[in-house]
Amino acid sequence: MSFTLRVLLVFFAFVVFYFVIRKLKKAQMQVLDSLFWLLFSTSFVLLGVFPDIAVRIAGLLGFMSASNFVFLYVIAVLVVRDFTISVRLAKQEERLNSLVQAAALHWNSIDSKSSNSDFNRND
Repeated sequence: MSFTLRVLLVFFAFVVFYFVIRKLKKAQMQVLDSLFWLLFSTSFVLLGVFPDIAVRIAGLLGFMSASNFVFLYVIAVLVVRDFTISVRLAKQEERLNSLVQAAALHWNSIDSKSSNSDFNRND
């Protein structure tokens, strides 16, 4: 793995650390999400500081170079992350729709009760 890639991995890992910690302090990020990003950036630091890890895994998996493995690793992890976020978003949309429907039914029943009492007063 080239020295430039190693330096970039470590540099961007620290950039991610900085932004995640900043968002956590401002309470703009959930702890579980921040844990993912911190672990993901830690893996960048490990791959940058100990390039033999990437070289050995790349050799075991049949990659031509360790940098190809690193790129595939990043893409694969982010695709899995995107999938889990999509699943979580779909669940949240279902919950939101159920909540909106329940609120609409509740307000509809309140409106119908108040209109019935208004109708009875007019008699």
